[in-house]
Amino acid sequence: MNFIITKDPKWIQKWDEFLLNESRGSHLIYSQWLQSYASYGFDYEIFIVHEDEVIIGGYGAVIAKSFFFKFYIVPHGPIVIAGKEDKLEYILSQLSIQAKKRGCCYVQYSLPISNEVAIESNGYSSKSLSGTKLIGKEGNLFKYVYSNYGINWVDFNTTTSADELLQQMSVQVRRNINLSYKNNAIISFAKTEDECKFAYQAIEDNAKEAHYSVRAFEDFKATILELVAKERAYLLTAKIDGVIKGAGFAVNCGNHLTYISGGTKKEKPDLKLGYLLHWELIKKSYELGYKGYNISMGGSKGVIEFKAKFNTQTISFEKPHRHIIIKPIVFKLYLILNSIFVKNKKTISVLLKRFK
Repeated sequence: MNFIITKDPKWIQKWDEFLLNESRGSHLIYSQWLQSYASYGFDYEIFIVHEDEVIIGGYGAVIAKSFFFKFYIVPHGPIVIAGKEDKLEYILSQLSIQAKKRGCCYVQYSLPISNEVAIESNGYSSKSLSGTKLIGKEGNLFKYVYSNYGINWVDFNTTTSADELLQQMSVQVRRNINLSYKNNAIISFAKTEDECKFAYQAIEDNAKEAHYSVRAFEDFKATILELVAKERAYLLTAKIDGVIKGAGFAVNCGNHLTYISGGTKKEKPDLKLGYLLHWELIKKSYELGYKGYNISMGGSKGVIEFKAKFNTQTISFEKPHRHIIIKPIVFKLYLILNSIFVKNKKTISVLLKRFK
């Protein structure tokens, strides 16, 4: 077993390919996703464990910075392939070592632990980690890098086609999907920069109208374009009479698609395009040979209720977040200042950009 800490293009390519095809992988540790935090002034690094240059595990870390505070955040993992769980403890032992080298005051990691049969290949079972000593204390004390805490799974069960799955959906879902098609909605997948920009604008407009935040296209553009070009993400639009009425963005990683964000224009009568966008992503999942679709955790009460209509199984990982405080006095100061000055995600974004 060997390990490297790298940004070397050859290894980065191998790492991203590993994540795409490894069910325990997550888009949160794709190199492109880690790099997207550069718009906040953050850095990243990738820790790879390999045997004869064949990757068997590792992690991606965001090195978050604010003023003189630095944090070492692994938003998903560390991960190892099935059968190599005995290597996990060693990888965990390296987190503090690498964080200290980067001058961080705090380390956080998030393990995908679940005993649910539906996602058994997507994480660790309690049994598989029975011999692994987890380091640090439970809890997520740094909120500004999204860290994985579960999967909202649409299981395809034994169905072999989207049409077969559709028959298992409620009458309401089937009716609303068909309504969108009857309104002559045309689905297309954005490819060029202009197509992606116009598609993402629908997502930004929806966020503004509903009073929640998403990353600005200019901040997120490089990540979107690279992932879309490599078919590691899909940005689709629903158009009626040539006008974009809705858009959805999903990332392809870990042998499934994960929905990231989307939005539709609020019109009367309601064209039910939200149903159509998710349905097209489910169809894409079947096309790729996947066994389910992660419609994603969280959202407002209305969004959660909407997602549930697709017969979801909401699976929270078992106490996923753990942390290690490397510099207690420095981290305590951060918590005090954070409680005074940081009130929401938008505020922290402005501050980080100003002082990066």
